[in-house]
Amino acid sequence: MDTPADRLRNARELRGFPTPTEAAQAFGWNEVTYRAHENGGRGIKQPVAEKYASAFRVKAGWILFGDGEAPSSGDGPVAAPRPMASPRGYLAEPNAVFEGQAALPKTHGPSDIQELGITVGGFASDDDAFEMNGQVIDMVKRPIGILDRKDVFALRVSNDSMAPKYEDGERVYVEKRKPAIRDYVVIELKPAEDGRPGKSFIKRLVSMNSGRVTVEQFNPAGRLEFDANAIKQILRVIPERELRGE
Repeated sequence: MDTPADRLRNARELRGFPTPTEAAQAFGWNEVTYRAHENGGRGIKQPVAEKYASAFRVKAGWILFGDGEAPSSGDGPVAAPRPMASPRGYLAEPNAVFEGQAALPKTHGPSDIQELGITVGGFASDDDAFEMNGQVIDMVKRPIGILDRKDVFALRVSNDSMAPKYEDGERVYVEKRKPAIRDYVVIELKPAEDGRPGKSFIKRLVSMNSGRVTVEQFNPAGRLEFDANAIKQILRVIPERELRGE
């Protein structure tokens, strides 16, 4: 175990999760991002290491640098929670109710939200900007907190410039609603002269007036300004607390 990826894998196994998929599902992580961290395809930054360390009950310094003593199986692996078995031996669905068992609260509504093309979280350059072409690539479940909202769709972030808030591959829900300062937003630029769709970016809104829109990102930290006349639309990213109905 000479690399952070090796130590992360070891921590996951000692915590009682046989596969990366089970760990990602148990803690609500993006599976693609977690697998990339565990197989060494992507580096692990300090905030992300702290998140994994808390979940796996190890030290972030051990994951990143091998500092301190390595965890052992004696620390007590804890398996991921599994569905309750019915008296007949079948696995219950998450919302199934047996005698004496309280109903679990629903977290999602119907799968009626369109997931569209990819947006990006990087500086405006041809190397890392993507087009939001409007093509529907999936139908996803509607979070319980936005059952009555209209003009909502989903997108996926395609790099880690907004991490740890939004990780690479993470799905975000977006609505056509005027954002407030410090809201996270998706900025879509007007189409290019050749007719191709404009570039799209996910950022946090810093300021906005009739002539200029200023946003910020986290990795690398910095600010970016857009000419308001070059923007087709600014969409609001729905915060997690609203998705949960809080």
